[in-house]
Amino acid sequence: MKIINTDIAIMGSGLAGLSAAVTALEKGARVAVFEKRPFQGGGVSNTPMMTLAVRDDQAYKDKAFKLHMEYTNWNANPDVVRSWIDNSSRIPDFIRGLGIEFAGSMMNPLEELGTKRGYGAGFPNAFHIGDYYYLKPIGQGHGAAVICKKMADRVKALGGELHFSTPIQSLIKEGDKVVGALAKDKEGNTVQINAKAVIVASGGFSDDKELLAELGLKLTDKNCSDGGNVVFNHFCNAQLTADGQKAVWKIGGARSGMAVNGHNMCPGPGIVAHNVGWIHRNKLRTVQEQPYLWVNHKGERFISEEQSDCHMAMVTAINNTKEKYAYLVFDEDTAKHMEEDGVEYFYFIFKAVKLTDVRKQFEEVIAKGNKHVFLTDTLEDLADQTGIRKEALLKTIETYNGYCDQGYDAQYAKDPKYLFPVRKSKFYAMRVFVGGYHAYGGIKVNGRCEVLDKDFDVIQGLYAAGDCCASEIYGNPPVGGIGVSTLSFAQGFITADQATAYVQQ
Repeated sequence: MKIINTDIAIMGSGLAGLSAAVTALEKGARVAVFEKRPFQGGGVSNTPMMTLAVRDDQAYKDKAFKLHMEYTNWNANPDVVRSWIDNSSRIPDFIRGLGIEFAGSMMNPLEELGTKRGYGAGFPNAFHIGDYYYLKPIGQGHGAAVICKKMADRVKALGGELHFSTPIQSLIKEGDKVVGALAKDKEGNTVQINAKAVIVASGGFSDDKELLAELGLKLTDKNCSDGGNVVFNHFCNAQLTADGQKAVWKIGGARSGMAVNGHNMCPGPGIVAHNVGWIHRNKLRTVQEQPYLWVNHKGERFISEEQSDCHMAMVTAINNTKEKYAYLVFDEDTAKHMEEDGVEYFYFIFKAVKLTDVRKQFEEVIAKGNKHVFLTDTLEDLADQTGIRKEALLKTIETYNGYCDQGYDAQYAKDPKYLFPVRKSKFYAMRVFVGGYHAYGGIKVNGRCEVLDKDFDVIQGLYAAGDCCASEIYGNPPVGGIGVSTLSFAQGFITADQATAYVQQ
């Protein structure tokens, strides 16, 4: 058996784990990082294009804290939220300290916090609680991958250890203290890690079929070709199987809320690339953002469609349907409107003010075998092809068209500027599923990122950061959230601060 002795063992090499590693090394601790894959970077570390920092100004921090807590109806853990927000101001200097310049930044005045969509588009207003720092990528990639590489280099330069293809499989607990972990190397040999503290930063559980099934979701491929109903944006080799959560639960750690949220998606083929949902083939990803008529499988409206630019709201609403998918429906006139006048919404990653030949794009995707995109001559045919209940769909459209004619939505009070009737052939539809950047949560922590046991007492020497405990800032059950880079960075700093102080006692 191979033995590794260190002060702090870190499980996972994403934004949270590597932020913790660099910070702890700079504080003088010995650090060893263990990653199950043969390279650094978490399951979603390649996706962030920006991060958020709340200024180190008490008025800003107080307002950001209140906005976030009110968003969750105070369902979140207030101490965890406060520590995240208070430590997020460290992010810009930390990234610059890695020798990385930002691609740009957006400073948001205090009075504007909470008044517009978070990150510029796609996220609730309550996510608009700080300043945005755009991460500089290499080529067409996303900037967080560069940061992970720079952090790994810094770990090595500071004398830390990086053990790739060496997944931690269990924790070693003596009494009420965690004193190490057991891992497997790439040859399958057991590695015993003797550590004074362990930081779990192992990500979410997007690749764990059993845990997803507990949420009523069936893991599938990016085409939903096998009857599955959840689609993720992250890279297919993420290997997010809740290893950290399971290790913590096994030694008596409390289980926090777990959720999938973040980004409703229409599956492929032909819309997004097979390996990652961020690479799009056409403008149909932008079509999906629009606030036209949305119905469930029963042919009924289920949300005010003006929320279609808030991914958290749309995913939550779709997840609340029985089938966990819904349909965007529009007609030829609306297709022409998107081409000639422009779209109502676009997500900043899929920018497209005006679309080109919507019908042709639908036809091309259908020809590629996409079973979730529809183009028909009649509404009856649309119901037959989609499986939407025909009589209910026709009744809903009749009522909805009346709202459009009157300029008033008597059902959901949707802004009249988003009322577009469904009358003129051809008729279009997209079947949209629950999706997200990943699945998150599972480990309960306090404001110091110490892991708690089932009695909510601290497990000495054990800390958690990032996606594996992200639900603590959204509540149990989690309210409309995702794992975010600002949380991963901040909790990386916090766990390093706490674990280093603990091991140096």
